[in-house]
Amino acid sequence: MAHMSPGHPKLHWKAFLRDLLLSLATFLGVLALGFILLMLSVSVHFEPPKPDIVRHDLPNILNALRRYHAKTGRFPTTEEGLRALVRVQDLEQIPLDPWGNPYGYELREGQPRVWSLGADDAPGGEGEDADISSHEGR
Repeated sequence: MAHMSPGHPKLHWKAFLRDLLLSLATFLGVLALGFILLMLSVSVHFEPPKPDIVRHDLPNILNALRRYHAKTGRFPTTEEGLRALVRVQDLEQIPLDPWGNPYGYELREGQPRVWSLGADDAPGGEGEDADISSHEGR
């Protein structure tokens, strides 16, 4: 086998190819990291508005109440509240609204009503402070 000198063209080609592959791998790694960081920052900006989250949660809670009714033949009393759903394992935990407050519950005339008092956790209000109830639009 012939001995190749350091100035041999094959050695330069191998070194060039090695450097090219290292550069490409580094570039792709930086590009992937940048993409991940961009997606994380964009996902924070696309979180749905909190009132929309409440409007999504209320039907789910009402469905859990219907399952409770199917199992027990009745809805929880106002005093039992949503805690009753946890006791019969229709919910894993007492649900909180997007502002970290417990959803309100009452049983009136045999029908359940669930609500969030909004960001201010007080009756009334406008915008994010507005109350949202499962009886809206009825």
